[in-house]
Amino acid sequence: MHPQNMKTLLITLVALVVAPAAVAAPPPNDNRADSILLPDFPAQVHGTTAEATVERLDPQVSRCGRIESTLWYRVEAAPDGTIVATAQAAAGFTPVLRIYRRGSSSIQELDCATANAGGKAVVSVQAVRGAGYLILVGRRPGTADGEFDLRAELFLPPANDERGGAVSLGRPPATVRATTLGATGDASDVAACGMSGGTIWYRLTGPATRRVLLRLFASEELDAVVAVFRPVRSRLDLVACGPTDRKGSLVLGFAARPGARYLVAVGEQRNSPPGAFSLQLQPAEAPERHPGRALRRGGVRDSVNGLTDVNDVWSGRLRRGTTYRIAFSSSPCARATLHARNRVVRLSCRAHSTFTPGRDGGGRYVVEITASPTATRQRYRLHIAAAAADDVGVGVELRPGSGARGSLSPGGVDVLDLYHFDIARHSEVRLRLSQTPGSFGLVVLTDTGARMAAGGGEFRRRLGRGRYVVAVQGAVGGRAGRYRLSLRLRDVTSTSVRISGSSSAEISPGASVSLSCLVSPAASGRVELQIDRFDPLTGWHFHRVIRISAGASLSWRPPAAGRWRVRARFLGSARSAPSRSGYAHILVAKPIR
Repeated sequence: MHPQNMKTLLITLVALVVAPAAVAAPPPNDNRADSILLPDFPAQVHGTTAEATVERLDPQVSRCGRIESTLWYRVEAAPDGTIVATAQAAAGFTPVLRIYRRGSSSIQELDCATANAGGKAVVSVQAVRGAGYLILVGRRPGTADGEFDLRAELFLPPANDERGGAVSLGRPPATVRATTLGATGDASDVAACGMSGGTIWYRLTGPATRRVLLRLFASEELDAVVAVFRPVRSRLDLVACGPTDRKGSLVLGFAARPGARYLVAVGEQRNSPPGAFSLQLQPAEAPERHPGRALRRGGVRDSVNGLTDVNDVWSGRLRRGTTYRIAFSSSPCARATLHARNRVVRLSCRAHSTFTPGRDGGGRYVVEITASPTATRQRYRLHIAAAAADDVGVGVELRPGSGARGSLSPGGVDVLDLYHFDIARHSEVRLRLSQTPGSFGLVVLTDTGARMAAGGGEFRRRLGRGRYVVAVQGAVGGRAGRYRLSLRLRDVTSTSVRISGSSSAEISPGASVSLSCLVSPAASGRVELQIDRFDPLTGWHFHRVIRISAGASLSWRPPAAGRWRVRARFLGSARSAPSRSGYAHILVAKPIR
């Protein structure tokens, strides 16, 4: 081939090899230094990460994860306001979006976001006038490149961005709709409940009901905080605050002085993006004042609400020196307080108590039911009635062997019945409670108030001389039912056995011994005498049982030489408890000469 033709062929082959590489060149803004300027707001550009790379100095560490196929955009000399950048991905593309502030020699990440394939990632930043910002678009590692639309918008601060421009909420019911987009934070803002910026201010006047209820509903991804302040000269006193829940809603109630001025701030939680919300000012029931409503003879069933109905007040007339039963139950747990002349009696959410107006008492008494601030509807029952004989002191006498029948209505005021019994000498005590249907239990005490047992339907123990009190008790607010309570007392006994009047005896083969048993205190009944024999190789073995009457004796002849032992067991009776003796021993052997 001619040399000139050879040279032409080589040039052609090189061109064929180089040409595809030119087609696969990265996008022009692949590197940070070549970022595309977004000259004004709003700005919208179309891009693709196809053939984009990751520059050696591209930032990789971020709370939103790693990034690949990066493209850069920039904002020069930003104005006041909030910059919001949105990357809308095409189908199949999984976007990663970050925004940075440019420094003299470094950049600082301010916000980042990711989205699922085909989704929308949004970042925002409260701009500093004159500062420069960089916007980075890429994809999640391990996903495909794709196209996207990037939109950058500027939102100016609203008129009520500062508390001096707070907008009136008006009179309840009232609703305002707004967004924290463009809202700023400044030195005059007061941090409360995690509020970190983007605050919008409102004002209201305390209503005559003395109660204010605010409801906020946040849309999109906004996690908001509502804080209520009362201006006092140059400072703000925090009255109430709270964050939105996982559904983006919040209900906040607080006590307010009629005619007083209050400021309400709506802001963003830390790391929350800006977003829209609606704020409602709703009427709330005024707290009830003493003496309240008259307490009905059969008690009351009602409810309170930590937001809209914070308390109920009831009153009734009580006589001096008369003991009254008070039953209170609530679910969820509200709080009841009896206001006496010179003291306060607080009741838990399931309480039964007694109250006796003293020497300087008598007249009208007030019970206030207060809702938990964090709970909504809390149902309750309250009942006050004069105590009967089986409700106070040591109650009604319970005779051994006779038992008692009764009923309880724990849903009302009849929560317990009291009984007592006396023990003259050391005795075995057995109390048994049977009921239908009910869920009652026994409480056993001494007459000085020392508690010995609680719960269950049976009590068995040996007790000394004294007076004892038994309470049949239901759970406050529980089911009603009937019961039967029985008591059995038996003397505690001791039993001893004697062999020819002694604890041991030695006799010759063929001789007999006298076996006797003594039960103390003296009791009638049967006694079992168990006789065992001893085998030097294998130990003691059972031989026989002989039954006799307590206090009786009999003659017994050991059938063989060797060692024998006898033990007595008193079987008990209606008035005497069982007991067992120790062993008495017999040696049957010829005398050793």
